[in-house]
Amino acid sequence: MTIDSIFQLAMDNLIYTGIILNVVGFIISRMWKAYRIHLGTKKYVKKAQKLRMKKWNGIQLVDKIHKKRKRGTNSYIKLKGSGKKLVKKYFSYKRKELPVITKYSYSKLLKKSSDKLIIYIRNERKIIKKVNIKKGVKNIIDLTNKYHCLDEMIHFLHNLPDALMDQRDYNIYINERNISIGYMIKK
Repeated sequence: MTIDSIFQLAMDNLIYTGIILNVVGFIISRMWKAYRIHLGTKKYVKKAQKLRMKKWNGIQLVDKIHKKRKRGTNSYIKLKGSGKKLVKKYFSYKRKELPVITKYSYSKLLKKSSDKLIIYIRNERKIIKKVNIKKGVKNIIDLTNKYHCLDEMIHFLHNLPDALMDQRDYNIYINERNISIGYMIKK
């Protein structure tokens, strides 16, 4: 078949040619859109890594709020006003950052991921409490109040993006309470 015969066949069947061109154009536009979203997410992840070291550093936050709490406590409710504000800002930033990193690390180039990040508290045998990170900051705050694990939760959330990018398990064990904080990806 030559180019002239293909062109003549297309001209004879204009309706079919139009439908085929629309379908091909739609597929290409969806692939292009998915590629642009993937690249935008990649930029966000790189920017978030820099911000995590400078502005949203969990390790420095623990040092700051250590002076702004009642002595011998490790929960959000026992923080003073400015400490509560700092922790709430940090948790709200992590609430936005972690789902994006999860979707980026668990997706393929042209296939979007619908995986959800769930943080859990576990004792030796079973999971005690699960929290969907997207549901809100209040759930994380309630978790830190109930199990008195504010510092550990901040450290966990600080190091979690690296574990998500490497797709490896990551847990923090708390000796005083005999529990551990971990994460799972729900499909």
